[in-house]
Amino acid sequence: MQKLLNETKEKAYLFLREFGFEEDELEPVITKGLLDLESAINHLSEVLEKEKPDNEELDGVLHGLKGLLFQLGNHDAANRAERLRYTDNLDEIRMWLASF
Repeated sequence: MQKLLNETKEKAYLFLREFGFEEDELEPVITKGLLDLESAINHLSEVLEKEKPDNEELDGVLHGLKGLLFQLGNHDAANRAERLRYTDNLDEIRMWLASF
């Protein structure tokens, strides 16, 4: 998880500066965003640990992750989360989660 958080933090600083945020505004926005991202990753992990994950809950978590990642400038990871919303292969989602 730390890999994705670090990567997203770096991208967030660049993205939000380009978007027009002032330096003093960056830290609180990014800190909150990363806490939300960590929570969403933990939620995804919990959903995947269930014997039979609920598809609606899984879709909602992946949708939320996509949004957080986009808002923080990590568009590659956001696009991956979006694509995973449409897979029936839970192992593919688990492998993505394990990669960070």
